[in-house]
Amino acid sequence: MSWWVLELITFGVLVVALVALGPLIKRFGRSYAADVFRANPRTGKSYIVLMDIAYYLIFSAYVLFTTVFEQQRGWAATVNAEQLRNGALRIGGMLLIMGILHGANVLSLPIIGRLLGLGRRLDEDARDDPKAA
Repeated sequence: MSWWVLELITFGVLVVALVALGPLIKRFGRSYAADVFRANPRTGKSYIVLMDIAYYLIFSAYVLFTTVFEQQRGWAATVNAEQLRNGALRIGGMLLIMGILHGANVLSLPIIGRLLGLGRRLDEDARDDPKAA
């Protein structure tokens, strides 16, 4: 198989992972965000939309940054172990970044939810008591 065929396969796997895992993560994340933003559901929905945009921007950029348009030095005309390793590293790198960012989001979401909820309560308290302002 030629080097560019492996490149197309790797590119396809990256795009399929991006398109398939994004909605899957979002589907299971909605209930978590609803629990975290229970006091302010509109903020939770807005947060999910912003995270979706960030998700697609980050991983689309990764796919484009790692795409190879010409045969690299040291690559044979037909696929060899180095080329397979390169493709596997690109796919693994994207999955690793997805996992790290997803974990960071899961851990930081309760903190963000509390901070935003606190800000909302302070605003409501200030409206209820004009002398406090």
